[in-house]
Formats: sequence, C-alpha cells, structure tokens
Amino acid sequence: MPLHHNISASTIRGLWNYWAIAFGAIALVMLCSLFISKTFLPIILFALAYALMTKIKSDNTCKKMRACYLMVWAMAIILFWSGLVMLIINISMSQWFFGGVFAIEPFNPRHPYICSLIIFPIALIVSLWFLAKGHKMKICRHCQARFGYYDPAGTVANLYYRESRYQLRLLLWLSLVLSIVDWAYYYFFYINVNFNKPDKFYFIIMPIAVYLLSLVYMSVRYMAMSEDMTDNKSPHNIKPMMTMLRFLVFSGDRMLLAEATDNSFDTPAKMLIPRREKFSDEEARKSFADMSGIDDFELKYLYTDTGYINGANVIHFAVFLPDDTDQQLSVGGEWQTIDIIDRELKAGKLAPLFVSELNRIYHVTMAWKTYDRKGRRLYPIKNYQPTFRLRDFKKWDVDYGDLHWLDIATNNQDRPFFRLRRFWRKNFNH
Repeated sequence: MPLHHNISASTIRGLWNYWAIAFGAIALVMLCSLFISKTFLPIILFALAYALMTKIKSDNTCKKMRACYLMVWAMAIILFWSGLVMLIINISMSQWFFGGVFAIEPFNPRHPYICSLIIFPIALIVSLWFLAKGHKMKICRHCQARFGYYDPAGTVANLYYRESRYQLRLLLWLSLVLSIVDWAYYYFFYINVNFNKPDKFYFIIMPIAVYLLSLVYMSVRYMAMSEDMTDNKSPHNIKPMMTMLRFLVFSGDRMLLAEATDNSFDTPAKMLIPRREKFSDEEARKSFADMSGIDDFELKYLYTDTGYINGANVIHFAVFLPDDTDQQLSVGGEWQTIDIIDRELKAGKLAPLFVSELNRIYHVTMAWKTYDRKGRRLYPIKNYQPTFRLRDFKKWDVDYGDLHWLDIATNNQDRPFFRLRRFWRKNFNH
C-alpha cells in the first residue's frame, strides 16, 4: 500500500520507538536476572509494567498520536502476569508457606524459576489474545473515541493498525521459537544446580541477541517505509490539511441517510474546508443552510476528532428539523427510523465514521442518564436502562466531547469489581 503525504518521518519513527521500548523491556528483565535475586525480580517486572502504562498515559495527554500504543500495552500486561507468576512461585517455595512443601526436586530454592521460561509463553498467549480481539481491545476503542476513524486520516490510522498487528505477530513468532528452544534445552540439558555458560546463553544471552536483531530488522523495515514515503511525495499527491464538517440530521425519531459510492450509508450533509481547529455555531449554521437549502432548524455542536499526526480533523454537529417533516434537502438522502438504522448497522452497511458517531452518542448518553461521574447509579435499581429516543436528543445536556463518560459506560457500579477496576484505571491504566 503506498504511503501518502500525511505519513511523516516521525510517524514511522514512532512505530520503531514503541517496538524498541516494548521488546526492550523483556531484554532488560533478562539482563537484570543476571544480577538481581529471583526474590526481588518480580518487583522489577511490576515496576516496568507500571512504567509502560505511565508512558501510554503520558503520551495520551497529547492532542495528537505519536504512534499506536497497542504493542506497549501488550508488553505491560505480559510483564505484569509474568511478575505475578514469579511472585507465586517465590511464595510457594518459601519455608513459611506450608513449610516449603513445593521446594522439592527438581526445584532449587536458589533458582526457583528461569525468566525466559515464564515470560515468553505468557508473551505468546497475550499476543494471540490481542490478535484475536483486534479493534475490540479497550485501548483501540479509546483511541477510536479520542481520534476518530475517518477517510482523510485513513492512511495513518490503517498504517498504525496494520503495523501494530505486524509487531504482535512478530512478537508471537519470536515468543513461540524462544519458548520451544528454551523449554527443550531446559528439559533435555539443564541441571538445576547453578547457571553455567550454556545455560546463560540459552536463557539470557540468546533472548537479548534476538532483541538486538529485531531492532536491526525493524530499522531496515521502517527506513524502507520512510524512503517510500519520500519517493511518493510528489506535488500532485500533496493536499492541504483539511477539516471535515459533518452534520447528523434529525427529525423526530428519524435520521437523514444517503448511500455512498462504496454502498455504505452515511449522512449526506458533510463538507471539507481548509484546516480549522474550531468552527463557531454561527459559521456551522450558515454552512449547513447553504448546503441544504433550508433555514428552519436547530443546531448543536457534538465533539471534535483531533486527528492523527498531520491528518485532517473532523468537527461533528447535530441538526434538528421540525418533527416528522417531509421537507427535502438539496444534499439528498432519505429519512430512516432507528429500527432501520439498527438493522443496517448489524448488516455492516453503515460507514465507519457514522458507526463511530452513533456509538459515541449512544454510550455517552446512556452513561450520563444512568450514572454519576464516579460511575455510581443515579437510581437504586440494578441494571436499570433509561430510554433512548432520537426525538429527545436535542434536550440532552451532556458534553459528547468528554471521554470520561465513555469510561463510565464501560466501568460503572453495575459491572463486577467496580471499585477495584476504578482503582486500577485511576492508578495504572492509560
């Protein structure tokens, strides 16, 4: 796939940086295992996991993405579970834990575990899980909510998604090979007395060498991408940075939809303008009146997708016409009920950005109507679901640009372990 102008060298460099940080954490653990007691090594893994989560949280305060965080997030989970397994092994082999009943042959209390035998199988499982989940991962939903999903930024968004999955597949295969090699060596050749030179080579030096080789391989890969970007940066390919204005048009319990060129359904009221960070209600009213040919409507600002790196941004508005109007707009389109829209959604016939808009409106609204800002129920009825009607949309006084309501939608009092999950997200999550 050719790379377009809105993929900068910093975009490519960010992909390499996050691979180096993520896989480098494993190499650092391997190195630390040479000098740090196995008793304290789990603390190192927990600290690294926390550092990676803090890195994501810190980068997420920026208005623009530096790269896809999926690989870093996966590594944080790998380190956390690996540290937990190591901690459990340490506890089970302690004298105060049932008299060290697990400290028997072939276990050696001085070498209760070998890092590579734990980390790489867990890395294999986690990478498989992430690849299977795809866009359904929470961190992907968060980025989609924060930055949006739309055609002008599609090149960068697709590059991030493609390369994050490529890195996960590479991690999967490296973890599989290293797991097989290290466990085969452990089963056939390892003697659990001390670490000799072959042991150090297979369990420590080889993983670090694989990490260094992966850095070289990724460097070559992303340098080629960067050169491809430069070669394709001809004048006819370069377009000015743009802003897309999107108007969701409502009349009572109906929405105005039109069929796009790719046979998907989307709002017909949209336009591209030169890059703008803000667009006032007065300007939006004039723009919609000019494109639709009508003046009798109410307008409501929804939210703005800030965009990926140098891509366009998108400003979303809602337009409310008189209930049950039969007025035709010059932009075209047909009025559809919520039942028809839901049917088309399940059939996968709605445009990706339109789906993102609907999901955001629905989840923010339902969270706002059901819970307070701390996720506690507003009504003393468990699993209570308030009504959602399009005709009430213009009355809802909620900020659709506030991502906190999206977090409340997924972590609230009706979810299991609500307080524990809230504590985790507050202190560790991105």
